[in-house]
Amino acid sequence: MSVNRSRSSHSLYNNAIFGTPTEPLFNNEENGICPEILQDWLDNMALMNARDIETATVTQNIFSHGSWSECVFLMCDRFELPCQAKYAALEIFDRFMLKHLQDLYSHVQNTKSVRKKSDWECILERVKNQAFLRILSCCQIASKLNSHYKVITVKKAKRCLQDAGYSYSCESILQSEMRVLKTLYYTIPKTSCLDYIEILLELLGQNLGKDTLDLKVYHDTAIKILTFVCLHRHSIYDRLYVITAAIGAAALASSQEQRLKLAEVKMDKMLLSATVVVAAVHLNDDRLTEEVMIQLNKINGVPIQDLQDFMKVILEMIQLKITSFKKWNTKM
Repeated sequence: MSVNRSRSSHSLYNNAIFGTPTEPLFNNEENGICPEILQDWLDNMALMNARDIETATVTQNIFSHGSWSECVFLMCDRFELPCQAKYAALEIFDRFMLKHLQDLYSHVQNTKSVRKKSDWECILERVKNQAFLRILSCCQIASKLNSHYKVITVKKAKRCLQDAGYSYSCESILQSEMRVLKTLYYTIPKTSCLDYIEILLELLGQNLGKDTLDLKVYHDTAIKILTFVCLHRHSIYDRLYVITAAIGAAALASSQEQRLKLAEVKMDKMLLSATVVVAAVHLNDDRLTEEVMIQLNKINGVPIQDLQDFMKVILEMIQLKITSFKKWNTKM
């Protein structure tokens, strides 16, 4: 039998024989995971989340917001990496840069040089010049964790660097990737906020019924909200903490104890993920907001008041950015 390779027939051929629905597949009756296994999975992730909170420091998340996040996301978009890879790459980059700078600073302090200040300034300049390469290396690692056929090869990485005006050899690109892995002692984050979000959505669908919730739409909205939070992480969390802790911004900036408490909140992926789910549901069908918060409280124990406060801050920040963009667009 001959096969017509025209655009329309090719699309029909893929959809009819090899096509599969876009992932993730929520509440799949044939291949879905039972609630007990999902809950165990979520409990294990909650334990990892608790350890991250206990070991939180004020220096974490320095490189996981603003232009850093934007650059990581744009890099992942260039290589068409899945969303899981985007958030994994961002966390890898943040952890690497922090440990990398700490190691370099310790090295400078332990030398007998009398020009430590100028030496440190030279090192910072070199780190700045290598930042694009380091971001690419973190995206390479994330791509290998999330996909078997869309990995960023050395040739693809070199072409990307050349397009950006950088001249690195294939060996330098490999060395950079190894530098990231060795700096992190090969301890790469295994879960991202998106993993929490998808498990929570799956459990919500099983508890409330998949016919009640449009999980795929919520998932798409949640990704947009999570991306927004990553881009504006510091301003969102600062506003949240000032409101909930009833302290002024100046007190937060000057108090080491308060900043440590805020760092613990920033490391709470369970809180962020549950809030993003609630916000996604609220934006699509606000009638279900309260019921979803009640269910999430039963599933992962996050207090309903915390969900309400955090959601309010995120939605207010989104509205503020939309208003600012409209004003800027009008002036243009």
